Parts: sequence; structure tokens; C-alpha cells
Amino acid sequence: MSPTLSGVYLLPMMLGMLLTSIGSGQLVSKTGRYKVFPIIGTPLIAVALFLLSRMDETSSTLAMSLRFALLGLGLGMVLQILVIAVQNAVPYEDLGAATSGVTFFRQIGGSFGVAVFGAVFSNSLASNITAIARDLPPGLDPGAVQGNPGMLDRFPPQVKNEVLGAYADSIDTVFFWAVPVAAIGFVLTWFLREAPLRETSRTPDYGEGFGAAPTVRSSRHEMERCLSELMRRDPRARDLYARLGALAGVDLPAGSMWALCRIAKDGTVRGADLADRAGVPIETGRPFVDRLVGDGLVERRDGTLVITAAGRTVAERLFAARREGLAAHVRGWSPEDHPELADVLTRLARASLGDDADGVAMRGATAATA
Repeated sequence: MSPTLSGVYLLPMMLGMLLTSIGSGQLVSKTGRYKVFPIIGTPLIAVALFLLSRMDETSSTLAMSLRFALLGLGLGMVLQILVIAVQNAVPYEDLGAATSGVTFFRQIGGSFGVAVFGAVFSNSLASNITAIARDLPPGLDPGAVQGNPGMLDRFPPQVKNEVLGAYADSIDTVFFWAVPVAAIGFVLTWFLREAPLRETSRTPDYGEGFGAAPTVRSSRHEMERCLSELMRRDPRARDLYARLGALAGVDLPAGSMWALCRIAKDGTVRGADLADRAGVPIETGRPFVDRLVGDGLVERRDGTLVITAAGRTVAERLFAARREGLAAHVRGWSPEDHPELADVLTRLARASLGDDADGVAMRGATAATA
């Protein structure tokens, strides 16, 4: 088969990995339990490798696809979960190094595995070729077949089958000797310590899980990614401003709070620009801004909206309430002991209120009023 078609034949394995990686990640997020998945996944890998070692050159496409799918299902339960386990076990200052370290050592292990099992394949192939050498025609170089399988078509079927059989037996040997490696992994998973799952560990990074290239990711970057993902997933996002208003003691419509936060971040903003950011006509958004003006939180100056001292105080209360909500997600990371983490919370709290993409607050309030 061509390299492209060979990749197509590996699709069942990738589909299996996607299915269990995403599925196990969702279950971990809901249950907080993650140790069970490697315990189930590693024996699946071992069984799949053993079944692959039983194949030969006459095996059907269906048989091969089912074996690769089983291998993918097992890998998907292990790769991503181990990243979550590492992130959940280290203190904040080591979070970035630990996450990057997982993929780094996974790359090292992959390179080592390619070298070791490549040597197993080469030695097995040399032995198998030697065993059939007397039956091969003088013009056939078995070593050249690996780079150009099509050359076998020039020889009788019996010769072609013997060479393909030698290659198949060699590949089977690789799969067979990989079984004890997976078995060792199964034993080691029982020693994995399962700690209570931190909130930020409920946001798996599938890029890291699939063995992406090692990344230089700081603890700050990793925490920003986790918090951003948690905010994106929050099922209560549509009620965000109502909840913040209650926490901060601010009695304003959601649309007015969105506008106040937006104006507070900009200092001054034209009414037309504010409506454009909210994605509503000026006439639709005017009542929300009128409420701010009437309460003395915003002033109109020649078509420009300007935050007042009272308005900035109210906006800061909303920002503080938002920060308090985000801080609940990093409970256990001790933001009070890490100024960098505290700064992340403050910055994300301000960035997530009055955001251009969050004009849904004003649009939703308008729809509810209608």
C-alpha cells in the first residue's frame, strides 16, 4: 500500500483515540475520578497489541481495523488522563513545567521506543530473510523491498508471498514484544495517586494529551487557558450579570451593567460605538444607558459617554465580584501566595466583563423586555 493509503488504514485507531480521549475527559470533569481510566486503558492496549501480533499478510481489512480501533480506545484512556493527573498533583509554581514535562518525556519515550522496536524489527527481518534466502531468485534484494514494495510484482507469486510473510512475521514480533511494555504500564497505573480533582484540572488540553510537540508553557499561561475554558463552558453565562449584580449589591439591568463595565474599561466611548460593540441598534441600547445616566454613573458629553467617579466605584464592585467567582475555580492553588496568579484573576475578571463578544447581555435583556 502507498503511504497515503497506509494512513487511511490507521484512521480507526485515531477515531478510537478521539472517542475515549474526549469521553474520558468529559467523565473526569463530571465525576472528578481519573485513576480508573488508565487502569482500563492499559490492558486494552496490551490486548490490542497481542491481537495485532496474531495477524499475517492475509488478514482482512476488517480484522486489522478492529484491532487498531481497540488500540486507539485504550490509548485514548491513557494519554490525556495522565496529563490531568500530573497537573492535578503539582503546586501552582510547577504547573507549566509539569505540563510541558509530560509531553517532553513522552517525546523522549517515543523516540526511545522507535529505536528499540526498530532494532527488534530489523533483527527479526534479517533472521526471517536468511531463513528463506535459498528460495529467492538471484535478482531480488529483500532489503530493498521495504523502500519499494512494488518490485515484488516482477517475481512469481510464491516468491512474493514468502517475502511478504517474512515482513509480516517481523512486524508481528514488534507487536508481541510491545505487549509486556503495556503490561508494565498496567501495573504502574495502580500506583497512581488519585487526589481530589481541582476545578482547573477539569479542562483537559487535548493537544497535550495526543503527544504534541513539547511546549514552553508557563504556569501563568496554563492557568489562563484553564480559566478561559471554564468561563467558556459555564452554563450560567447568560445569567452572569444578574448573579454579579446580586453579589455586588448593584441594582441595575444586565444590559446596563454590561455597558457600565465597557465604559469603565474605556473611560469614554461614543454611544454609536457602544451599540456597535453590543450588536444592537442605538435605539435598543439607549434605555440601558439612560438608566446609567439617571443614576449618575455615566455622563453624556457631546455624544460621548463618560464614566463618573460613582460609576467607576460601582464598576469596580462588579469586577471584584467577578474576580471572587473566578477565584473559586483556583481554590487550592493559593492565589494569595502567588502574586502572578492573583494578577491573572484580576486581569481575566476585568477582561470578561463588558467584553465585545459579551454584548449578548444587552441583547438578551432587550429580548426579555420585548
